[in-house]
Amino acid sequence: MAKMGFSPQTTPFRPSPFCPPYFWYCRSCTQVCSFTSSTKVRCRLEDRAPNVNLLESKLGSSYRKYHNYSREMLDSPRNNYSFPRWNRPSGREVVGSREENKNEVRNGLNSLGDTAKDWGRATEEYKRIKQQYAQGAFPNLQMFPVEDTISENSNCYEREGSRVSRNEMEHTGTVQQQGLYLSQNEMSFVQTECDEVPYINDGDKKLLPKKISNGAKPNGLRNVKGSKANKDSVDDKKEVDEAAKNTVTSNSVDEIRIEKITAAGEARELHERLSTVYDKVLVVDSIPAAKEVVSMLTNQYKDLIHACDTEVANIDVKEETPVGHGEIICFSIYSGPEADFGDGKSCIWIDVLDGGGKVLLAEFAPFFEDPAIRKVWHNYSFDNHIIENYGIKLSGFFADTMHMARLWNSARRTEGGYSLEALTSDSRVMSDAKRGPGEKVIGKVSMKNIFGKRKTKKDGSEGKLITIPPVEELQKSERKLWICYSALDSISTLMLYESLEKKLLKTSWMLDGQYKGSMYQFYQKYMRPFGELLVKMETEGMLVDRSYLAEIEKVAKSEQQIAADRFRRWASKYCPDAKFMNVGSDAQLRQLFFGGIQNSKNSNEFLPVEKEFRIPNTENIVEEGKKNPTKFRKITLRKPDGVDIMTTDKYTASGWPSVGGDTLRHLAGKVSADFDFLDDIDEEVPENVNGKASEDSVATLSEDPDTSSYGAAYSAFGGGQTGIAACHAIAALCEVCSIDSLISNFILPLQGDHISGKNGRIHCSLNINTETGRLSARRPNLQNQPALEKDRYKIRQAFIAAPGNSLIVADYGQLELRILAHLANCESMLNAFKAGGDFHSRTAMNMYPHIREAIERKDVLLEWYPQPGEDKPPVPLLKDAFASERRKAKMLNFSIAYGKTTVGLARDWKVSRKEAQETVDLWYSDRKEVLAWQEERKKEARKFRSVHTLLGRARHFPSLQNASPAHKNHIERAAINTPVQGSAADVAMCAMLEISKNARLKELGWRLLLQVHDEVILEGPEESGEEAKAIVVDCMSKPFNGENFLRVGLSVDAKCAKNWYSAK
Repeated sequence: MAKMGFSPQTTPFRPSPFCPPYFWYCRSCTQVCSFTSSTKVRCRLEDRAPNVNLLESKLGSSYRKYHNYSREMLDSPRNNYSFPRWNRPSGREVVGSREENKNEVRNGLNSLGDTAKDWGRATEEYKRIKQQYAQGAFPNLQMFPVEDTISENSNCYEREGSRVSRNEMEHTGTVQQQGLYLSQNEMSFVQTECDEVPYINDGDKKLLPKKISNGAKPNGLRNVKGSKANKDSVDDKKEVDEAAKNTVTSNSVDEIRIEKITAAGEARELHERLSTVYDKVLVVDSIPAAKEVVSMLTNQYKDLIHACDTEVANIDVKEETPVGHGEIICFSIYSGPEADFGDGKSCIWIDVLDGGGKVLLAEFAPFFEDPAIRKVWHNYSFDNHIIENYGIKLSGFFADTMHMARLWNSARRTEGGYSLEALTSDSRVMSDAKRGPGEKVIGKVSMKNIFGKRKTKKDGSEGKLITIPPVEELQKSERKLWICYSALDSISTLMLYESLEKKLLKTSWMLDGQYKGSMYQFYQKYMRPFGELLVKMETEGMLVDRSYLAEIEKVAKSEQQIAADRFRRWASKYCPDAKFMNVGSDAQLRQLFFGGIQNSKNSNEFLPVEKEFRIPNTENIVEEGKKNPTKFRKITLRKPDGVDIMTTDKYTASGWPSVGGDTLRHLAGKVSADFDFLDDIDEEVPENVNGKASEDSVATLSEDPDTSSYGAAYSAFGGGQTGIAACHAIAALCEVCSIDSLISNFILPLQGDHISGKNGRIHCSLNINTETGRLSARRPNLQNQPALEKDRYKIRQAFIAAPGNSLIVADYGQLELRILAHLANCESMLNAFKAGGDFHSRTAMNMYPHIREAIERKDVLLEWYPQPGEDKPPVPLLKDAFASERRKAKMLNFSIAYGKTTVGLARDWKVSRKEAQETVDLWYSDRKEVLAWQEERKKEARKFRSVHTLLGRARHFPSLQNASPAHKNHIERAAINTPVQGSAADVAMCAMLEISKNARLKELGWRLLLQVHDEVILEGPEESGEEAKAIVVDCMSKPFNGENFLRVGLSVDAKCAKNWYSAK
């Protein structure tokens, strides 16, 4: 073992002349004492000194594979390796026979211990070496070979049950100005042009950011799979729990301490990287300094592109709108290396917390408000609202790098997302960034990685939860580091803009097969003004009638209580304690409905027939054996006696029946919560004068109605009046759930101060963050309004116009279907739209011959337009006479446009796949062009891994090549859906731009407030409502610079009203 470079008294990892660098520098070394060994040991290096950490994993490495790998290492010239000066081999040792070396390796490996106990002593050796190194014992320790590159293909881990860890060796000796990146092949090395190292594969196809400095030393490693650097949306606790799960456990306290030392080393390296930013930063914390730099920004450097960023305190960005919320504590402006604000400093950092506050910020108003000064931002919306809270109106918006990144690659949702940290740490994104001689690309680093600290427990030890101090405290206590962190945001933003600009310039913009320029020109023409428009719409917000919301809240809670009481009263007939149950408890409902049922995943496990539950003792009932009422008491719930166990096809992850809305509706069927019926069955059957039940009453209760509308509860409770009562009672429970959803998702949130500004208007965030380009909304999601037929409390009525104003609500009619007709050039669809009327009825007529025959015989009418004095059609309308066929036609119209399969349709219609396929074939029989177009889109996706929208935006499918059959089918459906839905988004965007730039609408005082899919809402003076409505309809019907180049007209329906509901 001594010849192998291992100390038999302590650890096998001590370097010696006979141990090639592969063994004492690699990050994994396998014990091969016996060839069934299952222990993998990692040797980590920290601060240029050997560091040992032990980790057991099932490897089962074979002797032959390891022997071949060792031979590969020994066949290399021994004198190419660099060893510590204190233990350099002599010439005789270096040129020793190759066979001797092989025997040394083989014998040494077979001498290694194979238990954790043997390795535990390694920590003592580590402490000794660490101490010696700290005292300067190894001043010339060289960690990497100078010439050759050594890579590990992990052949010894190919055996079944083993898995390469991301903490494997990353090792090179030829790194100079280039960075080193691990490719998708887990242990392959790929050289790139960037000197950042953002990708290390952790074995689950996720590329994680990591940096290796230029040929200096390997990274300090944590025993944690994955990295936090590219996951800024992950919850702290989840991340720490994952770390704890994968951290090496041992009885040795020293091993735990090694982990802490390693983490501290990483933090130091991170701080050193950030500190390099400080030399570029000019700190502005006084009025004279502010005046000087503003003068330079607005004169000398006016023609440069400036990246801006703010840091904000006192705001919950996940819940609160930035309109009227948040306080700026500092902001930074980076004007590129061409700018020099003194001593070579090109970035300005302004202290608004301690340097004058609003007065200092006001000095920069000339810069922010100058439309001629080009400014770029990352997530412009947030910074705009925050700055405008101080009365400064931003102008000169030039680019939002978040929107540019989405335009360049809309498929980054699985590749880290679009945060500044994720984008700037990705070499593929930053490869075109401008850099000066020797300048490095330093991506944004998350606050958690820099300032995160583990929460201290009561006993003084470190907990698992990572906390971050308030930003205003960090700006004071960690001032230099905070300046570097916050200034880096603007520096990274400008470099990101420069890189994305080049990438978009190199990407062709094709429209209907014709070259229109580059995608950067597309961004300038459409996305830039659209991004600015969205910010203006957010600023406007929508006025909400809070008194109306408070009123309907009372009504909703009252009706919810009534429905819950009706259900409890019915349930208490079978289980007395059910009148006290919590109808919102899944466990209690499951016990009542499914007591005794077998677990779907474990056939040996059954839900008990009855079970006790603890509930609040709101009635102050004194339980038996107690003198006073307790805070809680127990109730017993059980399955009704004599009732069959009800079945369902919805189960939870643990194998128990679900009691969600779908299950309850399955049990109740298509019945309403008939409270009058429930009241009737609660009463006794009336008796006649002879004391016998009335024959009429008995006849009424014993009628045999049509049971097709009743759910599974009908038969479970024996049918008849008992079964009907069960269905209506469970329908009342469905009402409870439905009302609760309206209260919690709409009525209560819309009354919150966190989503409204000082003027009482609600300001939601509008985002271009879907892969198709559709807008989404959050804080709150105003696009997620209940369907009109389900809006029992008329929630849209709460959205009102200001006094003296009116709302215009304009909606496209069947936009996606019209887009599909144009893209596929489908003659049948084009003719149907030109004819006008009920498109779905026309579809049904073309699908079903018997409907066409009925229309030809004039037994039914396709459409009917009443004349004065007529109140009903002379014969039934198609939509009434053939409602089932029309319903299927309508569903097919939208389902096929979105790429839905026969499997999904069969499930929706509750028919066989064969029947569903026959119906789909009927649809395609009249629209063959659509089928051909869909096949072309699939081929395009397979060939180019992308498809395009009407205006030329691309959606990429990078995972298509290696996709599983199921995932491939999903991608092909997306390839059909994206051109339709994405093109509809293009039309809506162009229409909104037309409306926003219409001079007459501006003159009349009308402005856009909200877009909800194919619908737009405007607000303006009531007296000009009709004129404005006509202009809006014209803009929407001719959205492409006053024209419509589609093969089909665009139908627009618009109304003026005082509230949103009335305008629908």
